[in-house]
Amino acid sequence: MWWSDEQWEELCDPSRCKMCDDAHLAENAHSVMVASTATSFVRLSRNQAHAGYTLVILRAHVTALEHLDGDQLSAFWKDVQRAGRAVETVYSPRKIAYLVMGHRMPHLHCHVFPQHVADDPKRNVDISDGPVLLSPVGLHDAAQALRSAWAAVR
Repeated sequence: MWWSDEQWEELCDPSRCKMCDDAHLAENAHSVMVASTATSFVRLSRNQAHAGYTLVILRAHVTALEHLDGDQLSAFWKDVQRAGRAVETVYSPRKIAYLVMGHRMPHLHCHVFPQHVADDPKRNVDISDGPVLLSPVGLHDAAQALRSAWAAVR
């Protein structure tokens, strides 16, 4: 059963949005900042069960793609594409899955989810795999590698 009307309204409320609260921070409980644009925050997930798992989070509190105008939509997807290129540069995945869901966190964001040779291509993507948590140094190094790749790709 879907969220009740009250629950969904609460989840969509920008004053209660967890992504609005902490997506701009250098580090939060779920991720670390890789890059920031006029449109998005690009963040490396702390859960690295799929090496390179990154999120692109829209700066504005918008709950769905259909609410963006053409310029906003284009800018968001350009950020997603660039994040994918950075992940590809650093991690050389076999494929990258791009997931826009938002049924638990209705703030527009895209999961840039690498699929590697060791992954089962017949298994549904599951962002809750793991967790595989890197050491603080390992996480810092991974984020720095993505920052360097982000700067080099367009």
